[in-house]
Amino acid sequence: MSNKTPIILVIIFFISSFLPAQTIVSTNPENKKVILEEYTGIHCTYCPDGHEIAQSLKDANPDNFFIINIHTGGYATPSSGEPDFRTSFGDAIAAQSNLTGYPSGSVNRQYFSSLSMNGGTAMGRGSWSSATSQVLNQSAYVNLGVEASINVQNNELTVHVEGYYTADSPESTNLLNIALLQNNTLGPQTGGGMGSNYNHMHRLVHMITGQWGFEISTTSSGSFVDETFTYTIPSDYNGVDVNLSELNVIAFISETQQNIISGAEYTPTFDGLEYSNDAAILGIEENLNGNCGDSASPIVVIQNSGYDNLTNFSIEYSINNGNTQSHNWSGSLGSLASTSIELPAINYSPSDTNSINITISDDDNNQNNSNDFYFNQSSSYDTAIVTLNLVTDNYASETSWQLTDSSGYIIAQAQNGSLSNASTYSTEIEIPTSDECYTFTINDTYGDGICCAYGVGSYSIIDDSGNTIISGGEFSSVDTSTFRVGETLGINSVFENDLNIFPNPSNGVFNVKTSLNNSTYKIYNLIGQHVKSGLIKNGANLIDLRNSIDGVYFMTIQTENGEKIGYKLIKN
Repeated sequence: MSNKTPIILVIIFFISSFLPAQTIVSTNPENKKVILEEYTGIHCTYCPDGHEIAQSLKDANPDNFFIINIHTGGYATPSSGEPDFRTSFGDAIAAQSNLTGYPSGSVNRQYFSSLSMNGGTAMGRGSWSSATSQVLNQSAYVNLGVEASINVQNNELTVHVEGYYTADSPESTNLLNIALLQNNTLGPQTGGGMGSNYNHMHRLVHMITGQWGFEISTTSSGSFVDETFTYTIPSDYNGVDVNLSELNVIAFISETQQNIISGAEYTPTFDGLEYSNDAAILGIEENLNGNCGDSASPIVVIQNSGYDNLTNFSIEYSINNGNTQSHNWSGSLGSLASTSIELPAINYSPSDTNSINITISDDDNNQNNSNDFYFNQSSSYDTAIVTLNLVTDNYASETSWQLTDSSGYIIAQAQNGSLSNASTYSTEIEIPTSDECYTFTINDTYGDGICCAYGVGSYSIIDDSGNTIISGGEFSSVDTSTFRVGETLGINSVFENDLNIFPNPSNGVFNVKTSLNNSTYKIYNLIGQHVKSGLIKNGANLIDLRNSIDGVYFMTIQTENGEKIGYKLIKN
């Protein structure tokens, strides 16, 4: 008997050394995991609602529910200057779903007769929860595990997938699919209230295993799948930049092109990084160009270029070699992830072109810890009146605009529903205060601007000398421009020395004391409506607004020589 034991042990060892090494997949029977393929588009008004429903289902089932956002169809077609999130893979997947409206989605590409939109796998967003509950209670005959890494030196993605069959598949051949997704892509979105800064998640960019997947030819109980795929990630898809830190992969096995059995998700790790602790300044966001005034709040973009999580660092910054200001950041930033940090406002002495220096604290690599950036100051105009020339598109009810000062007071505005389709407007706006910054904002509720899909709309603001201050028309949900009005609104020593308005604020009665003769005044409310006008004579004058509602009013005074000055009146 003692002679047989070593032989048995040798045989067992010999056999086990040739068995596949299962490492990331369970061999115990499991229920199905949910793969929601959500059909969406940037011009779909109700798609953000679909995104919220999908995310709530994922939050409730974090390890068993995975989302693939597929931009497809007419609502996904970009307008001029907009990003293209579509893929040929997504179009083919959507085509076999029989979808008839947006947003819609397929849950594991299963057909639910009572929930189906058009006799196919596509369902309206109100049905996803019911379908999810059904799938999560179904047993899966195959389990799946996935892991992935990206070599940052050559952008090579390596995906390792393991599958284990706990029971026989009804199909002799199954299909292994690997979807590559990108998260946190800012872009336009009708609905959602974010305009062009909507955060697109779970966005399909590529199918690594091809349109319908890699064939698995052994699908009986006890079969083990062990496959590794490599793929070189490009710098962009359809012109939309790739952010390596925002990629993840979803692997799933289907019986045919339909009927997904189960899946798994993984966020890639990184290889090829040189340093453990390395914070890098990528740049500043374009919030400073056209800055108006003598203070700024820079938004700096910091990336973690090291292996270790970034948890804290200090930032020092100055503008035009002025006083240096410090800011401490704390949080959690993973490898290759980046974050935008709005720094507290800093005062500076403006020039036409301004330089800002930003430095972060020392780490393993100080070559990327300091940089200089440049921004232009907002143009200044000497004018007492600006004229808004507006041409609306064919859906003018979607359009609104307002002109505000640096305190946010509305100088003039037009609200939604107040404008007519394909019409031309010319609106004179009295400038109430000199040496002040003004912001013009135009909004479109549908998110397609006023040019050029549904009419040739446009806007421009000109000064009283005919110079164009701003102009535009092509935007998504909102367009904003800031300009400065200088000191020459007709202000001179006559106004400075010989005109006094008191009390201000008042209950509606304002005293105007002046030595000027034959001056006229006009008063407007916040929406630009003419409220009152009259003559101001030498001596004491009384302006009565007691019959007007409480609020802010703007008064323009013009002398007989044509000189003008604006005042802000507050009635309370």
